[in-house]
Amino acid sequence: MSKSVYYQGGTLVLRDVDVQERPPAPFKLIKERWRCEGYHYGTLQPYLQEQEVRDAVPRWQPLNLKMQEMREPHDYQVAALTAWDQAGRRGSIVLPTGAGKTFVAIQAISRVNRSSVVVAPTIDLLHQWYARLVNAFATDVGVYYSGEKKVLPLTVTTYHSAGDLIAEHGNAFKLIIFDEVH
Repeated sequence: MSKSVYYQGGTLVLRDVDVQERPPAPFKLIKERWRCEGYHYGTLQPYLQEQEVRDAVPRWQPLNLKMQEMREPHDYQVAALTAWDQAGRRGSIVLPTGAGKTFVAIQAISRVNRSSVVVAPTIDLLHQWYARLVNAFATDVGVYYSGEKKVLPLTVTTYHSAGDLIAEHGNAFKLIIFDEVH
């Protein structure tokens, strides 16, 4: 039997790993399987590769997006994206109000060009994100909240609904953008 890792209910689960083995933290033995929260996926890559664990987690898709917004980013926006790239495409973009954080996030989605989800704090902001993404990429955008649950490779959701979305579809998204994090 070959070892594998898969996604279930927001967690990573190791299959065919003996209960006596000791995978690294954050894995814990739960119901005779080694499990951890799905957000550890990126940091566990070296272990999974070293142990030759077959990876059945990612289900993200190429988006093949073409930017419709042709404006050029400001130097500080380019610097923010460069820093984000150098940090392994992880981290926070911190800019003043009105400095174009949404534009930077749209640029990030374009760079990753894989299934992405944007998490907004309110339904009003969800609708604003929806409109910005449709305009930026001229593509269908999914919406997932109490009133509608349509999941597409590019989806917007609320903080309130994100837990359910991620538990069921978290491995379908390569990039998660959290709006209004402070």
